[in-house]
Amino acid sequence: MFFKKGSKSSKINLGIMEAEAESSVSSSVKLIDVFQDDLGVLEDLSSQKFIVIGRKGAGKSALASYIFQTMENEPTDECKIIKHDAIERELHLQGLESGSVLGLDFYNWLVMVTLIELLLKHEDLFGELKAFDKLKEFIEINRGGVRITERKVTNEELSRSKGVNSEFGIDAKPLKAFMKTNDFTSVKQVKNSPSIYEVLPDLEKVIDKLLACASRAANDNTYCLIFDDLDIGFNSSNKDSVSNLISLLRATKKLNHKWDRYNFKCLILLRDDVERLLSSRESDLNKLFSSYSTTLNWYCKGDDTPDLRAFMERRIARAFKEAQGINDAKWFNLTNTSFKEVINKTFCRPRDLIAFFEPLSSEEFKYPLTNDETLKLARSYGQHIQREFQNELSSFYSFDEIRLIIKILKNVHDSESTISELLKLFEGSDLDGQEVLKDLYNRSFLGMRNSKGHVFFKYKFLKGHTYGAELNLDHDHKLLTHTVFEHQFQDFY
Repeated sequence: MFFKKGSKSSKINLGIMEAEAESSVSSSVKLIDVFQDDLGVLEDLSSQKFIVIGRKGAGKSALASYIFQTMENEPTDECKIIKHDAIERELHLQGLESGSVLGLDFYNWLVMVTLIELLLKHEDLFGELKAFDKLKEFIEINRGGVRITERKVTNEELSRSKGVNSEFGIDAKPLKAFMKTNDFTSVKQVKNSPSIYEVLPDLEKVIDKLLACASRAANDNTYCLIFDDLDIGFNSSNKDSVSNLISLLRATKKLNHKWDRYNFKCLILLRDDVERLLSSRESDLNKLFSSYSTTLNWYCKGDDTPDLRAFMERRIARAFKEAQGINDAKWFNLTNTSFKEVINKTFCRPRDLIAFFEPLSSEEFKYPLTNDETLKLARSYGQHIQREFQNELSSFYSFDEIRLIIKILKNVHDSESTISELLKLFEGSDLDGQEVLKDLYNRSFLGMRNSKGHVFFKYKFLKGHTYGAELNLDHDHKLLTHTVFEHQFQDFY
């Protein structure tokens, strides 16, 4: 076969930067073999919490992939990951344009019909229900099945108290037939091609009955939906883009409350910069995040970062056993450079370490690596960061604004600048200098040095500390760039 694997190599492969790639059956490093819930997030999610917040590269998608793979291996569990492209497909199926204002109704619909799809995989649990084929037909017609061309589509724009919502018509005849056969009382009589808003109450009643049947037949069945990659296509300056995410949060909160007694959970994975933006937009969202979110913070235990080291040493042990036959390899088998010294050259995220040592999978080295060899890897890692940080900023700033931000960062890198000095560089631009500096500090691109010479970066902030939570604009602190930019500005700008 063309893609047949060759003989083993002595090259060391510590992992792949994309969690989805590690979920492939042909992956050289399989996520299911190396994943552990080091930060206790799964325990948090067993409570009322359903939002996972973390910086890009902190492990949100790895968590989603692990949950999916684990549940896939259990005959009683069902899980589906819903990504940006799946939402786009749903829009197109319903005759809506990409980027349309969606609202609560759309996300209620999307979660409900996806949950029904998961329930339909266990038809044996619903022996007491009749005309089950009608419910299947309803899903097929309205989710892109073979009869989708028969569906009547309307595309009305109705003005409501909170803005304009796009509505689309659906074919509700099979759903009505299923409900009538099983003596379900419809919430209201609806036309043949109702809008989402009109059919949602009936969908809720159907799901209530399905989950109750499943619960009586098999108490251990669990159902999970996971929204991931929501930052793709997100634009912080686009009101519709922001409103859609807020609607998703509100819809998910409601449905989690409604069906949590039936072992149903809908998770939302969200970048921390998006969470900060949303929290500032509506008064109750900060409370929502406080009550229903858990954060992936690998620095949470201080300089020793034992959780991140454990993450890395599991991968080191697997790689050295496979490539060199060494059992129980540790950090010192990989490099003579201390773990803390390498961590200080990163943002303290799992993806940082995988990216840092990625060249080991394509080149031959002798182990442990010397300090000089590890420093060379740091330069290569800087190229990764160049791509990463521009991508991270793209949802919040235009191309020209990113160019100005790079100029600001280079100015700080070349000569530590005070806040007042940097604010002058924003003159003539549309950017609010203070807000941008606070944002760059929140991303840990910038750190601050106080009057005593102490340096602090946001990713090192621990709850209970009195210093470092925010950039203090009342004091004209000196600012400095993170060490990840040490080679980047020298080599590329």
